[in-house]
Amino acid sequence: MELAGVNSHHTDMNKNYYPQHWPWILSAYLGEGLPYAIVNTLMVALLADMGMSNGSVAAITGMLSIPWSLKFLWSPLVDSISTKRRWMMLMEAGLAIVFLATSLSLSSGIWQYAVTIFAATAAILSATYDISCDGFYMKALSQDAQSFFVGIRNMAYRMGWLLATGALVWVTGRFEMSGFSTTTSWQLTFGIIASLFFLLYIGYQFMLPKVETENKGVVKTGIMGDVDAIKSSYIKSIVTFFTNRSFKDLVFLLLFIFTYRLGEAFLSKVTLLFLKDSVENGGIGLNNEQYGLLYGTLGMLSLTIGGILGGICISRYSLRRCIIPMALALNIPDLLYVYLSIIQPNDMTVIGTCISVEQFGYGFGFTAYTVYLLQCAKGEYETVHYAFLTALMAIGMALPTIISGYWQQDIGYPEFFIRACWLTLPGMAMSIWYVLKHENKK
Repeated sequence: MELAGVNSHHTDMNKNYYPQHWPWILSAYLGEGLPYAIVNTLMVALLADMGMSNGSVAAITGMLSIPWSLKFLWSPLVDSISTKRRWMMLMEAGLAIVFLATSLSLSSGIWQYAVTIFAATAAILSATYDISCDGFYMKALSQDAQSFFVGIRNMAYRMGWLLATGALVWVTGRFEMSGFSTTTSWQLTFGIIASLFFLLYIGYQFMLPKVETENKGVVKTGIMGDVDAIKSSYIKSIVTFFTNRSFKDLVFLLLFIFTYRLGEAFLSKVTLLFLKDSVENGGIGLNNEQYGLLYGTLGMLSLTIGGILGGICISRYSLRRCIIPMALALNIPDLLYVYLSIIQPNDMTVIGTCISVEQFGYGFGFTAYTVYLLQCAKGEYETVHYAFLTALMAIGMALPTIISGYWQQDIGYPEFFIRACWLTLPGMAMSIWYVLKHENKK
């Protein structure tokens, strides 16, 4: 529930670029992107350095994404208990504790089990943070402001990825070059990560605006609030997701979610393993410093720029006009990994250019996906519906990811990348269907 006067304040701000919202949006979505990148991407580098096979790494990190797929199950709790602002702060504090525990466990004899458990816990905390952060975003901003900040929030989210996959991996490589063992290097890195989340927790107390009233159910019935009201709200929110749209629209929505990034879903883990794998095994052979610089830094910057330009284009020209070019930009550059796997160049300029082009296209094309999900979530239960939609998105990424590493081991890198490129065609077909669908509504 918004405080009185917020809507009129939004109207006045429509005349400028909403300067008072920039700090919290940038930090909030940095805090959303960072743990997701740590669990889903940084963990790939860690497990690969520890000697796990491609199939095991992809399967484990793929399964770690499941909490994001199931977060809609507890999203009504976030809607019904306390405030989303408080949820955000508590989740960041929890993440600081979990990553500190991860650092301490790496030198133990059961590190594989400990790291997996702590990573799964971090995934649950991060998924809960996503629910509260996205809900807070929709509560705190007008619809015009939400559209304006789509590219900016994606940029901040990607900056979290940049920090996790670029700076932190690079720092791990520097520790290794300084003489520390691989295990000690990763321990130091996770100690830094824990400190970052503690700083975010402190900062949120000052930056996040207070735009919600306290949920009265917490005061009356304790931490779980009014259980019957929560159950009723949950059931109604899920039912309205399906009843508020026609069967044809529902089919389109599900097909779009599961196919728009299908090729990318198969590529997501294997491309990271490919860049780090030895030349003898068919990979590129980047060390952590090179990987952190080329993929984690240069690649993520390109992705961020693509996301910003994507938001600007949609804001100016509409999603209907932009979605086909964006689908092409998302998928066609995947062919560059076919080239890299066949040639296996050792020129860092060539490798960096290919990574940058592919990541720029992904950032540009993914913006269309985000805007479409936001459009579909509008209504009385927008927080729950958006959480449900992003959960479906996570399922669409997780299932192909889990099998991708074993598939690559069976057929090799070049053939795997070729087949993954063929799997981009359904997503591009869906973008054409979207245009035709909205043309008929004009």
